Amino acid sequence: MSRDLGFRMALPFALFLGLAEVVKNWGDWGFWPFWVVDYIAVALLIWAWQAARSRRASGASLLAGAWGFTCAMFYMAFFDHLESLQHPDPGPIEQRPLTLIIGILFGVTILGFASSLTAARREPLPPGNRNS
Repeated sequence: MSRDLGFRMALPFALFLGLAEVVKNWGDWGFWPFWVVDYIAVALLIWAWQAARSRRASGASLLAGAWGFTCAMFYMAFFDHLESLQHPDPGPIEQRPLTLIIGILFGVTILGFASSLTAARREPLPPGNRNS
């Protein structure tokens, strides 16, 4: 697996997620904590992508954290939708295709998280934080 895969996927995934959230919820936004969390993931991915792009010392670690948050969010969303397959989704996409899409996106976040963890392992620790 390419160590920079998480970096290369972060910005396109964040932009897609931000737009997809609008499309999915348009007309029925529901309880705000359930959609705000997606925009927190978008913000974290963009912030971490920018940090990694500018070669900040902690960029790879920030990217791993952002992908980890996003992966955990998609884990919850996927299994919540999987459990609710028999109930219609209030949005414009039917429950089964939506669950499949969320499952695919969950897989993408796993790849991003694993790749960014690999890159973060190779990131040097700041001075004074080395365990010998």
